[in-house]
This record gives sequence, structure tokens and C-alpha cells, in this order.
Amino acid sequence: MSENKYYEQIGVAMTCRSYQEYKDMFMLDERILKKGSILDVASGASSFITDVNNNGNVGIAIDPLYQLSAYEMEKLGKREIQLSSDKLANVQDSFLWDYYTSLDQHIEIRQKSFQKFIESYTHEKGESYISGSLPHLPFADDSFSLILCNHFLFLYQDQFDFTFHVNALNEMIRVLEYGGEIRIYPIVGFKNELYPYLDELKLEIEKNEVEFDLIPTHFSFLPNANHYLQIKK
Repeated sequence: MSENKYYEQIGVAMTCRSYQEYKDMFMLDERILKKGSILDVASGASSFITDVNNNGNVGIAIDPLYQLSAYEMEKLGKREIQLSSDKLANVQDSFLWDYYTSLDQHIEIRQKSFQKFIESYTHEKGESYISGSLPHLPFADDSFSLILCNHFLFLYQDQFDFTFHVNALNEMIRVLEYGGEIRIYPIVGFKNELYPYLDELKLEIEKNEVEFDLIPTHFSFLPNANHYLQIKK
């Protein structure tokens, strides 16, 4: 990674990723997607849950941005894609480009995913898209067989402390059904640094009598982001 050349982010950005990106980063197969209800936490404007439901499976996305109207969401999404693309253009050498062939392709995936999301959000806000945020999820215990969270928790390790991460994971475990699993990606921050309190976090989370493991993924954009966190209940 280029010295002192990082993607700069103030506040939490809107994520906007495709169904295929989710499948690749979390190593998802049809077996797990069809197992039961799926929750995507901090989903932003990603189209994963849109496609989950279009494919006949059952999914819910949750994000604090879902308090916005479809019109407000569309304006924000277009602005966020442009802003993130401009910032990414200035630090391209800090990323791996094996998965995305170019910055233009990266932008194209964002735009297509966002358009699919906004069409669904317009009709299903409040149903498939629920306003809410960690560490408090508005769902009953044992509600979901698979919970995903991408490009939020550990990516923002400079903005959210250890206590927040413990409480957030405990809350996801609460709404996870027995036999289900949580997958979180990436385990690094914007400076490509591994989350420094993984051992301490593991000790805290395993008090729930769950399995806590890092699993390799073929997806990588930040050079050290080659694992996801898996928690099995």
C-alpha cells in the first residue's frame, strides 16, 4: 500500500454494493441463501436484499438512512457515488484491482446497484427496508438464519470504540437463530490495518457460547482485507 496514501472518510459513508459482490466477499452459496431469513445490517443503498427477494428468498435490510424518502435517498445516493469515486480516483494505487478491472468498472457497478436498489426502495420502504442502527435492532430474538454486515463495523475502527463493537456483535447474536451465522467484512480499517482488538473481542463474544472465526475470502480490494469474521450460534 502506498505510504500515507489512504482513502479518507469522515462519518459513515453510504454503501452501494451488488448482489454478486456480496456473494464473492462473503463466499455465499445458494444453500445458505435459501436456509431462512436474511438480515443485511448497515445495508445502505446496496441491492443485495433487492435481489435476495427477487430470487424468491427472504431478506430485510436495515440502515438509519431508511428514514429518508425515496426522493431524498436518490439525491443522496447519486452524490455519495460521485464523492466516493472522486476520492477513490486519487488513491487508486492503495487498492488491489484484481476483482474490479478498472475504476470505471467499479463506478459502473455502483451505479447499476444503486439504480436497482432505489427502484425497490421506492415501493418497499418500511417493509424490506427498515430504519434502524446498531447496537439496537428492532427485531425479536432468534429472527434470522444469516446476518451480514459489510464495510461498516471494523472499517470504522477509528470512529467506533471496542465497547460499541462488543455491543453491536452481541445484538446481532441476539437476533440470530440457533444454527445460524453472522458474517462481517472487512476486518481492516481504511488504513488497511487489521482491527487491533480481535483477541479481546473474541473472548467477549465467545461468552455467548458461539464460534468466532476468521474465514478466507477470494474478494479483496484493500490489500489486507482477505478474511471475513464468521460467528456461528
